[in-house]
Amino acid sequence: MLPMNLRPLLIIPPLAIAAAVTFWMNQSKAPAPSAPPEGRLAVRAMAIEPHPVSAVAIGYGRVEAVRDWSAVAEVEGRAVKVPEGLAIGSIVEKGALLVEIDRTDYELSREKALANIASVKAQITELDRQEENTRHSLEVEERILQVAQDEFDRVDSLVKKGTSTMAALDTARKTLLLQTSSVTNLNNTLALYPSKRQSLQSTLSVREAELAEAERAISKVTLHAPFRARITEQNIDQGQFVRTGDKLMVLDDISAVEITAEVQPSSFGPMMGVAFANLGGSEVVMDTTKAVEIFDNIGLTVEVSQALAGLNARWSAKIVRMRGTMDVDTGSLGIVVRVDEPLAGVRPINRPPLNVGSFVEVAFSTPEVENLITVPRHAVHYDEEGDAFVYLSNSDNRLVKQAIRIGTVVGGDLLVEDGLNGGETLVLSDPHPPVLGMALTLVQSEGQ
Repeated sequence: MLPMNLRPLLIIPPLAIAAAVTFWMNQSKAPAPSAPPEGRLAVRAMAIEPHPVSAVAIGYGRVEAVRDWSAVAEVEGRAVKVPEGLAIGSIVEKGALLVEIDRTDYELSREKALANIASVKAQITELDRQEENTRHSLEVEERILQVAQDEFDRVDSLVKKGTSTMAALDTARKTLLLQTSSVTNLNNTLALYPSKRQSLQSTLSVREAELAEAERAISKVTLHAPFRARITEQNIDQGQFVRTGDKLMVLDDISAVEITAEVQPSSFGPMMGVAFANLGGSEVVMDTTKAVEIFDNIGLTVEVSQALAGLNARWSAKIVRMRGTMDVDTGSLGIVVRVDEPLAGVRPINRPPLNVGSFVEVAFSTPEVENLITVPRHAVHYDEEGDAFVYLSNSDNRLVKQAIRIGTVVGGDLLVEDGLNGGETLVLSDPHPPVLGMALTLVQSEGQ
């Protein structure tokens, strides 16, 4: 060990070393600074490829019966028969009896009309016989008149010769005049027969009309279902008195239903754009009178859906007509579609019936058009002149700008008519700042 008086000398070596290092550092030259590595911006991206495109327009509406029928009483009387089981909601087959009204009064009217007709026909027969007898009598009286005329001429000739008296001539003249009067009366009687016959024919027509009216009333005492239907209203029970004009039942046809789907007109722009994409942008005039024909020509399909108890039931439908007017409150266009056999279930999914009054969704879909290019709407940008462009990543993963010409809107995408051919890499993110040529790190977007 060092003596206590030498221990302060131990600090000299470290100080000398520190001074040497400081001198060496001050004497050496500082190296040139190196360039920092280039930064890369992480962006979401997707590959652009031509693909099939189908446009869809959605509308909503309530289910209505394709037609309904009201059973209105056309005769009055007591309801003598109303089949058991007829109630609101019951389904009746075509031709099924609904109500039968007492026909007794109308049967009596028919019998009375038949009796009246028989009576008039008998009078006509009697008149024909009388006319025939009168004609026979006239023939006899005319022969008698000829004899009286010959007798008068003979007596007159004898008087002129002086072989007969004036008394005999007067007697012959009187006989001639009486016979002439008899023939005249018979001719007058014959002249009246046509008018009598016409009067009886008119009476017969009235009686026959009464018979037809009675038979028509008899045919209306029973009411039958004109088609297979569901009873939606019932106002009649057996034994109830019915008056003419009373509404007894209301039936809804169940062979088909109609839905007036309320659709925004702007929804059909994309549909027409996609449907006619292969026609070189041909314009289509949406005349409502020809709309159904246009939709059929482009192959538009319609599907009705309804969510019930976790099951999304679907029915195929067809467009039958356009309402032709716009809703004043919503500005929507009414398109009427029809679903056939709405009550028929489908195995194995046990599809429920499509009942009148249900609120449903109606989807109008165009056929798929192949080899179209779409880009998400949020990936499209616009310059100061309003021209559309997108950001792409080139083969070196650097940001480039590409001008495009956009078409119609298809859901959340835009149809690209020019500027992209497929195979490009679309930048979905909005780079800040968008420095063209900047290096990118691509992150594939899920679901793209």
